[in-house]
Amino acid sequence: MILALFGAGAIGREFRMIAEESGEWSGIVFIDDHAKTKELAGCPVYSFQDFRAQFRPDGVRFVIAIGEPKFRLEAFERMTRAGYTGGRLVHSSAQISPDAEVGEGTAVCQGVFVGSRAKVGRNCYLSLNACVGHDAVVGDHTRLGVNAFVGGHTVIGENAFIGAGALLKDRIQIGSFSVVALGAAVFGDVPDSVTVIGNPARISGEGVQNDVFAPSKALESSEKKEEAQPKSIAERYWDVFSACFEGIDFNPVAFRYHDIGWDSVAHMALISRLEEAFSVSIRGREAMRLKSYNDGLVLIKSKLEQADGGNG
Repeated sequence: MILALFGAGAIGREFRMIAEESGEWSGIVFIDDHAKTKELAGCPVYSFQDFRAQFRPDGVRFVIAIGEPKFRLEAFERMTRAGYTGGRLVHSSAQISPDAEVGEGTAVCQGVFVGSRAKVGRNCYLSLNACVGHDAVVGDHTRLGVNAFVGGHTVIGENAFIGAGALLKDRIQIGSFSVVALGAAVFGDVPDSVTVIGNPARISGEGVQNDVFAPSKALESSEKKEEAQPKSIAERYWDVFSACFEGIDFNPVAFRYHDIGWDSVAHMALISRLEEAFSVSIRGREAMRLKSYNDGLVLIKSKLEQADGGNG
């Protein structure tokens, strides 16, 4: 039986290792419409249409190798509509109770534990060392992050995302399409389509309607604000400016060189380097203004502003 991994990215590479370690599959292929290569880790990469043209559903089982929850759901539905059946990818180190259930298309990674009478749905992704307690339910298309803990009798809805290190108390419910942020500790029920963070967990936004792995809006806003601020003279010219001092022995607070004759040889060497690096001319009394780093930066800044008409 051929294993088709839908997604030729980092998760696909990791799933390939689990599949090869199991020795269960006669071959492994990737499906990815956006891949820039026709081969990944020694396995062929197909577009969805090319895959369908070459592989019949009865000779293939598939696992979705995508991290983003909403895209996992879309990919799974795309494959099942085309008549393909999900397989199961289980690492040899995982411990799954004999009376537990694991749905088709689900990937179970290294060190995972699934307790007695627990039920893990279709197209789930249980990351490294995740733990599902006895009698718990993990809904279809849900992902558990690294070291996530799900208490006994807890019920997680469909297409939820439980972040790395999250802790879910026993006998609670996590709504469908909700996100439990990494490291969150959840002591009560969580409704559908929300994100909860912190310890104790509290609602902070929408669920998987947004991209879970996209940069946060706060971070994007901070980055844009930072980009909008004009850089200081030190930030703009520091690397070039400081490089001019390489090999010259001096006190970094003031230009008091330890060399004999610092005020002539070393000082003029510094001036020559600054002139060359910034394409400026430093003459006469201007040279005497180089008494500290800041003085030097101010002088270079004024020179550059003069050169471009005051727009430096």
